[in-house]
Amino acid sequence: MMKYFWFLIFFLAFCKNKKTEECIDRGINIEYLTDIDKLIKDGYKCETTFNDFNIDELKKCKVLFSDSKYKIIYNGYKSRLLIDKKENITIAINSRTVDFKTIKNLPFALFLLNDKLMPIYAISRLGEEKTFVYKIEYLNENIILSRAVDKEVAEIDINKLKYSQIKEIFKKSIYSFRYKKEKLTLDSYYNKVPFWTAGLN
Repeated sequence: MMKYFWFLIFFLAFCKNKKTEECIDRGINIEYLTDIDKLIKDGYKCETTFNDFNIDELKKCKVLFSDSKYKIIYNGYKSRLLIDKKENITIAINSRTVDFKTIKNLPFALFLLNDKLMPIYAISRLGEEKTFVYKIEYLNENIILSRAVDKEVAEIDINKLKYSQIKEIFKKSIYSFRYKKEKLTLDSYYNKVPFWTAGLN
C-alpha cells in the first residue's frame, strides 16, 4: 500500500512538472509585427487548440505558433491573429500582402478583439494615406462605428508602428480617445461573424 502511495506521489509530481514544461518561452520577442514571421518560421507549438465558437469562418483558422508568450493563428486567407498571453490581448491583422507587411497606399488594418474574437477597436488605413482609429459597438443587432477625433490620431503612421505603440494606441482607444459616430456601418452579417475574417480587398 505504501509503495503504491509513493508511486502516486511521484506520478503526480512528474505530471505537474511535465505540464509546466510543455509551454516554454522560445525567446523570440515582437518589436514590429513583421517579427511574427520569426515565430511562424520557428514553428513551435505547445498547444494547438483554438476556440472557433462554432463559427464556420473561424473553423478555417490554424495555430502556426504557440509558446508561453504568444500564439499565432492564420485563417488561410488575409488574416492573422496575435494572441499575447502575457498582456492578455488578441489582435487581428488584416493585409493585402502575402507576407503581411504594410505598404504605402495599400489597405492595412489592426483590430483589438474581445473574448469572443469580435473586433471592438480598429487602427486602419483603407487605401488612404491617413490612419484612422475606430470604436466598434454591437447594439440591438446593429453595428455602430465611431471614429476617434483626437489630433494625436492624425499623426499615427500605421507603416511605422512598433508593437509597443500598437498596444498603447489600443489602450488610449479604450480609455482616452474621443469619438464621433460615423454614418457608415458594417453589414449585419458581422454581428455574429468577426469582421476581420473577411480580410481586405
